[in-house]
Amino acid sequence: MKRDLLSTVIGCALLLAGVVGCDDNKTAESAPVSSTASATPVPANPSTSSNVSKNEEKSTDSESIVSEKMHVYIECYNDIDETIYRSIQSYSTWLADLKKGPTGKEEYVYGISKITADLDKCHANMSEVAALKPELEPIDKAALPYINSSIDIVNVINKMNKYYEQQDYKDDAFAKGKELHTQFMQAFSAFKSTSDTYSEAIHEINDRRQAQLLKKIEAQEGKSFDYYALSIMLTSKKINQAIQSDKLDTDATMKQVQDLGEQIEQLKSKQGEAKNDSRDRKPQASTFIDAAEKYLLDAKTRVRRIRDNTPLTTGEKMLMENAPQMVDGTFEKVMDSYNQMVTWFNAMGR
Repeated sequence: MKRDLLSTVIGCALLLAGVVGCDDNKTAESAPVSSTASATPVPANPSTSSNVSKNEEKSTDSESIVSEKMHVYIECYNDIDETIYRSIQSYSTWLADLKKGPTGKEEYVYGISKITADLDKCHANMSEVAALKPELEPIDKAALPYINSSIDIVNVINKMNKYYEQQDYKDDAFAKGKELHTQFMQAFSAFKSTSDTYSEAIHEINDRRQAQLLKKIEAQEGKSFDYYALSIMLTSKKINQAIQSDKLDTDATMKQVQDLGEQIEQLKSKQGEAKNDSRDRKPQASTFIDAAEKYLLDAKTRVRRIRDNTPLTTGEKMLMENAPQMVDGTFEKVMDSYNQMVTWFNAMGR
């Protein structure tokens, strides 16, 4: 169970990385106005012009609301989900079996980490944006069950934290600890279900919006630096999804990795062109490219390790317990590189 929980936390890291562009500082920006746009004649029919203007305004308003929703939904997810799973991870470390809970015979008792995230604020914000029109499905329907189940499990976790912090188990032979564990497992079952549904909804919407953004950039700018930067992020996310599969098609995934390498080379070419024009220079672009190449190497190493069925060494097995991101060819190391790449992608701005 301990291993499964760790994998879930890494899944959260994937989501954190997967939301690049969702703050919509990138997606909501309007296209640059061309020099010929101001010379466009005003339509003779003022009502037509008015209708067009209203339609554009309505479209902008709708996009603004969608962006607001996604900002709230993702911010709360990032604040809550991994924190809860890490708390559960801390609880599982001293239990022989998480499902069964404490027996009273444990050699060491470490309790469970307290959660201080502002769930009430998230509940208020998520309730507010979920009611806004237009509807954004499937996430609007997934949002409130998620935050409600989060509140339920956090309430139980914090009661458990106090119980173990005060060492009350020494006075009641773990009686309340066992009672709280039953409540915990019920809350955890509900939380995990809603968390999985909510996470999938964020991914679905985010993937759709990023694909639309990529097309928009290509239509406005051609295959520019921004185009290749975002394309690299989208391709990398597909690679992440492939390499965490139980049955990896190494040949197909290696082709994706090679395609990523070609995109990075195209990006480097665009960066070289930008050096000749200060207006096109991107802050942190070189660091992003370095991070992308590091991710590329780690992704290749992961695919090769699975393809060649390379076993873990004794030293690597030890590292896997506490620092799997340090082991070459692990999914955790790929994700660590990916998250670094996301950091620098966001730092570049647009």
